[in-house]
Amino acid sequence: MVLKILLSRLFFMLVIAIPAIIILARYASGVGGLGWVLDASGEWAVRLLIATLAVTPIRMMFRGQHWTAWLFKRRRDLGMAAFLYAALHLAVYMIRQSNLHLILYEAPYKEYLMGWVAFATMLVLAIVSNDWSVHHMGTWWKWLQRFVYVTAVAAFLHWFWIRQDHTAAYLHFAPLVLLEAYRLISNFARPARHHRAE
Repeated sequence: MVLKILLSRLFFMLVIAIPAIIILARYASGVGGLGWVLDASGEWAVRLLIATLAVTPIRMMFRGQHWTAWLFKRRRDLGMAAFLYAALHLAVYMIRQSNLHLILYEAPYKEYLMGWVAFATMLVLAIVSNDWSVHHMGTWWKWLQRFVYVTAVAAFLHWFWIRQDHTAAYLHFAPLVLLEAYRLISNFARPARHHRAE
């Protein structure tokens, strides 16, 4: 019974929501200001985006393990959570600026432009992240899912250019780069293995 609860979708969503609860609680208590909320929400959006992208290569790496099937079922929830944290990040940015002219002035600068690109692509993916879209869009749905790689690159560049210290951006994205490299190598090597088996 306990294991069933721990593996449930509801419990998983509650765990994902814990960082947001902590962020908002700290802000409400006056411990963290809007600038801290902006940074924290952005970092969690990136972490969950990376986790979403990491699911497939991890599943390939541990092929046949039962827990990878459970993880694969949670991929959509991870993606939606990444979008919601990104939406919080954007909302805090707009509240903090409190000036539409300033927001529009900053938008063309590369660091802000990449942020808008990352959010726009995440928004598209969030809109089609449902069973109806999967069944009715067919191959178009799979094509749209590739936007997530645009999101990842834009999110990295946004973080890289917005901060003077690039260490955190490198540390967050390095595991994803390694996992995606493994995925590409495995996909290229698979036909060769089948050919040798024949």
